[in-house]
Amino acid sequence: MIRFILALGLLASPAIAQDSAETLAKKMRTGTPMTAADFRAMAEGNTITYNNRGDDIYREYYRPDTNRVVIEWTTPSADGQINCDVGTWRAEEEMICFDWTRSGSVCSVWVDFQGEYISELVVDGQRRGNIEVISDISQTPLYCELGLVTIMPVPDITG
Repeated sequence: MIRFILALGLLASPAIAQDSAETLAKKMRTGTPMTAADFRAMAEGNTITYNNRGDDIYREYYRPDTNRVVIEWTTPSADGQINCDVGTWRAEEEMICFDWTRSGSVCSVWVDFQGEYISELVVDGQRRGNIEVISDISQTPLYCELGLVTIMPVPDITG
């Protein structure tokens, strides 16, 4: 549900913030569809940030060797806390679907357009035109506990 609400706005990264809705839709149509294996290769062990015209909206951390995912919204709740949820992801036909503990299920179709990862929300089998673009992929994990998120530093293994 929360991902659906966030998807109601057109999300774009700073690099493509100038892209019109029409351009994003064209990229969605002409990009290479991502399979579950493609999605896992892109997401596993990474934190993915979605951005709306320069402002980070939310991040998802995909735990290695599992289908578990943590989502964090950077906009604090009314009580000033950063909200999060935990869930799992799964492939369903050509979609990647998320089953969140608190906010329900949501599915999207994903494409790789020349190195840009783009998704479009699917509701009741229909593409909704709500396009999300990944603005950053990092290896900094997120941890969700009782509605709070902790960002843990990546350990230095060089020394």
